[in-house]
Amino acid sequence: MIIYIMRHAEAVEGSDTLHDEWRYLTEKGRKTAECIGTTIVEYGRKPRLTLTSPLTRAVQTAEIVAVQACRKNKVVSCEHLVPGGDISKLISHLHTCKDAKRVLLVGHEPQLGELVTTMLDSTDVEVSLKKGACVALELNTDTQEKADFLWYIAPGKKRVTTFKKAFINKKVV
Repeated sequence: MIIYIMRHAEAVEGSDTLHDEWRYLTEKGRKTAECIGTTIVEYGRKPRLTLTSPLTRAVQTAEIVAVQACRKNKVVSCEHLVPGGDISKLISHLHTCKDAKRVLLVGHEPQLGELVTTMLDSTDVEVSLKKGACVALELNTDTQEKADFLWYIAPGKKRVTTFKKAFINKKVV
């Protein structure tokens, strides 16, 4: 199973009148989501299922990327992708989606970075995804062993195909 793990794109800041869960994408965020959706198709196989956090900015990112990546993509809200969600439950849920063969997850930091480190069994490296960035992993759902790193792409950057170049000694905004 190919798993694309993407952080939501740039969103407006929250305020007293705009609660965190209702923050929506900026115009730059929308353009980033479109570009990353196209890039996923260029570098990998099209996702057939998109699981997204129910927060507005994640849903918007997921819908834009799904349209760009594959017209047959199904977008589904997933409670395990809310900020602070349980990583082990999310991974268990992923194993129930193996028939999709290619799944896109859209959510938030620091949960997604923790998911990547857990799936790669790389607890000695702190992974953090930039807004709108995507990591591609391959997971053998039959053996349930650790995943293999395929690539990482951040908005405006070239694709990186080695884990160390993607995440070691990187500062994320």
